[in-house]
Amino acid sequence: MSSVPSNSPRLNFDPERALPAIAYRDSEWMAAEMARIWHSDWVFATTDDALASVGDQVPVVVGEEQVLLLRNKQQELVALSNLCAHRGTLLVEEPTNATRIQCPYHAWTYDDGGRLMGVPFAPRNWSDRTAHFLPKYRVESWHGLVFVSLNLDVEPLTERFASIEPYLTEYGLDNLVHDARSQNSEIWECNWKLSMQNAMESYHLFKVHAKTLEPVAPTKDSYYIAGSAKATITGGSTRGQSDYRLLGLPPNFVGVISKDGFFWLAVHPKEVGQCAVSTGAAIGRQQESLGRVGNWLSQVVESLYSQADFLPEDKTICERVQRGFTGNFTPGRIFPIERVVADFGHYLNWRLNEVNPPLFYTEPTSSR
Repeated sequence: MSSVPSNSPRLNFDPERALPAIAYRDSEWMAAEMARIWHSDWVFATTDDALASVGDQVPVVVGEEQVLLLRNKQQELVALSNLCAHRGTLLVEEPTNATRIQCPYHAWTYDDGGRLMGVPFAPRNWSDRTAHFLPKYRVESWHGLVFVSLNLDVEPLTERFASIEPYLTEYGLDNLVHDARSQNSEIWECNWKLSMQNAMESYHLFKVHAKTLEPVAPTKDSYYIAGSAKATITGGSTRGQSDYRLLGLPPNFVGVISKDGFFWLAVHPKEVGQCAVSTGAAIGRQQESLGRVGNWLSQVVESLYSQADFLPEDKTICERVQRGFTGNFTPGRIFPIERVVADFGHYLNWRLNEVNPPLFYTEPTSSR
């Protein structure tokens, strides 16, 4: 846990303004975030379809902890420490399918609940087996999205996201196919909060994405629907297609939902000025075959990473902003068009400084 007190002056900021430059470069901020967000709150990790079959195992990193997600024999999701309880060897490095978990170093073997089953050459009458079970963490699935928390007392996801449920019913999230082959990850040289703030707001589309997104999803046609520090829903109009919804789930998930499918982005901190940005996509189960879905999703993500598309543009602008944070500046006021950035600021203030955030807000229909 962080030794930074929750009332530390270094962590003080106004959620209704941009964050101070120190928030993106300071090790004290990073230590507090690790303890109070990444090691204490829900963190998006993967999708249900990446763990579709009994025995599926997917290694992930939550904050600074190595975690192994798996589907057990009862078809339940399980989250365990991915470090052998003997000498801390990383157990699983790549997604796989197996009925047991075996350490590649000394072959200590665990079942799908983390119980130690086999210890080669153990001393006779060795009775310390239960002390070497793999620690368990909280894991829950919400509309096909898998979240992990290292904090066993965190509120259930159904409570965390209850306020935005009414705005999602028409999109059939539970009927989407997330093909693990479509998921991609790359390193951005910027603080994780920059990537999240950029992904959540549509204010920058007209400038950063003038030739890619703006022609089909104009900034002027974006609007705030409802939200709070816990979750937000915004929307926008696309020319020739139905409106889209943009789902923001702090600390690290943003999804764009339309009648045609679902594209998502997730962020994980690596260092103060570096983060991993993962992307994925989903489409309705009414497609003729999973093979067809997989091919379609792969094409979608490949196109997103092409030089002509928008993710490289987001990466470039976020890294440019990060390069500027060598000194200080007076944070500017958040505009109504970027209200989700203020929501995210209130989330940070809630988690870092224990300040209760504003209540859930719904934008009047007449103002959209």
